[in-house]
Amino acid sequence: MDKEKVARSFLRGMETYDQHAKVQQKIGRVLIEMLGNYPKMRFDRVLEIGCCTGTMTEMFLKKHPAGTLYLNDLVPEFYEIVRRRFTGSANTVFEPLFGDVERVELPSGLDLVLSGSTLQWLVDLPGFFKKIVKALHDDGYLAFTIFGPGTLSEFRQLTGVGLQYIPLGQVLDLLKEDFVLEFVDTEKHQLFFTSPRDVLRHLQATGVGGAGQFRWTGSTLKKFESDYSRCFGTAAGVPVTYVTSYVIASRK
Repeated sequence: MDKEKVARSFLRGMETYDQHAKVQQKIGRVLIEMLGNYPKMRFDRVLEIGCCTGTMTEMFLKKHPAGTLYLNDLVPEFYEIVRRRFTGSANTVFEPLFGDVERVELPSGLDLVLSGSTLQWLVDLPGFFKKIVKALHDDGYLAFTIFGPGTLSEFRQLTGVGLQYIPLGQVLDLLKEDFVLEFVDTEKHQLFFTSPRDVLRHLQATGVGGAGQFRWTGSTLKKFESDYSRCFGTAAGVPVTYVTSYVIASRK
């Protein structure tokens, strides 16, 4: 995983992310709604990992006002966007914690660690979960969504480019060492576009194409468009598939 390349990809999509990241916003909204099902969950000290432009942050604070909210993202430039988004918000103290979450020092005594569509980018997921356990207080929770196998499968099939998504079973096995699984579910989402060229624009606009590189030439682009339409075209258009899992776990 070249995280510098991932960061550059998301930085390029910074101005277009909110407009195009419809799946990420939808599943983030579902995750936030689920938090209300756990009356023991507190929100005095919360860490959000992968806050990006702050869309899920905003959803969260409307439902569950936090005392202190630590904001993390790989791209430091996102903080200015998030800061402007919450200018004048007096009920929550915002603490920036930007950088690679696998390397930055986390605060202790957290009530909740929250993350939407981010953990698939991590290099050492077992080490990350151990790090989160140490940061949570005894009754703390970890709530996240993570993209899994099948995500962007059309693009990967034709180009060979994409993340090696971790199967959900492996994720859960890692969690069971230190967490009690409270809720697990998986959904498949598809967006449909008019043309394969629109698919490429979508991937660029959301930053999710940063998992790898593909060398485009006039001939490879033409072949990609032809193959994408032939292999995946439907009456509704050409699809982009996302497979996401919701996980809510409490600290053992």
